Amino acid sequence: MKANYFLFFLFIFTKAQAQTIWYNPLQQKYPVVQGQAQPAAIGASFQRLPNALKDEVRPPVWALSQNTAGEYIEFSTTAKKIKIRYQVSGSLNMPHMPSTGVSGVDLYAHNEKGIWDWSPGTYAFKDTVTYTFDNLAAKHGKIFRLYLPLYNSVKWLEVGVDEGTPLTFLPINSQKPIVVYGTSIAQGGCASRPGLAWPSIFGRKINTPVINMAFSGNGRLETPIINHIAQIDAKLFILDCMPNLGSRTLYPEDEIRKRINEAVTTLQKKQPKAPILLVEHSGGGSEHVLDTVKNTEFRTSSQILAKIYNELKAKGIKNIHLLTTKEIGMGIESTVDGAHPNDIGMMEHALAFEKKYRELFK
Repeated sequence: MKANYFLFFLFIFTKAQAQTIWYNPLQQKYPVVQGQAQPAAIGASFQRLPNALKDEVRPPVWALSQNTAGEYIEFSTTAKKIKIRYQVSGSLNMPHMPSTGVSGVDLYAHNEKGIWDWSPGTYAFKDTVTYTFDNLAAKHGKIFRLYLPLYNSVKWLEVGVDEGTPLTFLPINSQKPIVVYGTSIAQGGCASRPGLAWPSIFGRKINTPVINMAFSGNGRLETPIINHIAQIDAKLFILDCMPNLGSRTLYPEDEIRKRINEAVTTLQKKQPKAPILLVEHSGGGSEHVLDTVKNTEFRTSSQILAKIYNELKAKGIKNIHLLTTKEIGMGIESTVDGAHPNDIGMMEHALAFEKKYRELFK
């Protein structure tokens, strides 16, 4: 009798547990993955570059374009609990960057005052990565933003809420985006979570979409990428490639000059109204870092860019601007290895870009 009572109670308790309904963002009637240089065909993938570019870019660039850096999905729901499950194709972490940044997701929401709130999640990094965001304030129509992994490729992903709770994916933002073409620093190395990469912080601060076209070790102002992003009706182009062009043995000054001139010419021809922001090497707080070789390389690359920028201005090239190492202002507590920003350095970057942005769009 007791056993039957226990089984009956267990049945009732199990039935009372709300069933999770899972939603796949790639199975919508409209594109919802934000941050792709060109929205993929509905149901295609999370990759940042379209398949048409596969044979035009170098293999490392194509491989890195499969990483979902800067991509996010927005949705509306009144759920008090949101679950995420997905699989990635690469290593979960790196020696200098945790799994939460390399392979994790990150959930933000707009509150009733239009300010960004953040939700800590409980997570498990296994064959299928899972996140649970619980005890969320139930407000009708709250808009959530889910950032995808910075340094991994998402094979599939689903968002789960309790049965009977509405969830609607939002279509891609129609605002003109800011396009960032950069290196590992802009891709997000080495933020502790996706929402803390500087392009993501920057985008939230100015409430404008940011497309992250950064490729770790491979942000080199290459023609196929320049031609591709030139097709985007952008509000601003940010060229932040000096950390990958600073080696004088691989890229002498004349080659750097050639690439910058070609990039500026192409972008201004295709998008003449969009300003171009050239960015010096962030420097890693080099003034007080005890590595004279690295300090010299960083400083020299910035000097070269400043020189080329002044040459362009002297030629009468308009609508180009410069963000300096000093303006970025990284200190000795700002990196994990003397180059790649930690969360402090990411915030310093974001604040510097925000200040420059507001100067350009007064």
